[in-house]
Amino acid sequence: MEAWAKRYPGSPEPKRRRGRIRGRYSRGVWLLASVIALGVLLVPAFAIAQGGGSQTFTSSARYTVLARNTGNGSGGATAQTCNTTPGNQACENNVNSGTGMAATYRTRGLVAAQFQTSGSGQATPFTISSNATGMVENLNANMVGGLLPTQLFANYQQVSSQSASGTKDVGATTSEQVSCPSGTNIISQSGSANQSTNQEGGEAVIQSVTPNNATQATVTAVVTGRAGSTATFSVTAYAVCAQT
Repeated sequence: MEAWAKRYPGSPEPKRRRGRIRGRYSRGVWLLASVIALGVLLVPAFAIAQGGGSQTFTSSARYTVLARNTGNGSGGATAQTCNTTPGNQACENNVNSGTGMAATYRTRGLVAAQFQTSGSGQATPFTISSNATGMVENLNANMVGGLLPTQLFANYQQVSSQSASGTKDVGATTSEQVSCPSGTNIISQSGSANQSTNQEGGEAVIQSVTPNNATQATVTAVVTGRAGSTATFSVTAYAVCAQT
């Protein structure tokens, strides 16, 4: 058999070139592809961080940009800084092209937002546009002594009483009394002279406004002028009353 093999040698086995090619080149090809893919991911992020221009994000999803900090009280989700001056764009601009709210602030704590300034002089934490004439519900600035405007008006009321109109000579007076409803006391009182006609320049003017007691006040008007002057007028007494 040995002699036969030497005399008639068999066909040599085919060389496995594919295996050598794979071993020689496949690792480098995959490494190059990985580097290119990583570069595609990093270049936009680097451009956003280092570039001087603005970046525009557009999407039809619920949130175009969603930033979450999943740490346990370790910090915020976003931090924005800028260097702007009055009359230029604000550091943060929330523009809603629809009719809903432009911004909401939610927290599990008791303070949802803080406005802080560091300029010199008297600071204004925020401004309100001229068309914002509606009442802000539950805003403490609407409260006086812990009461809302509706509660204040419920506790306070103005009452008045008017005398009959009459003609008086110079030096003559007309008085009128005003009384608060039961269960209320006078907080303030005032009066007016309501003149309709006069003779020889006579004028009716308020002479005194006097509280009589906790629930009643008197207003007196007198006619002034030269001899022979007269005035036709009535007197109205006003009082602001409060619940006791």
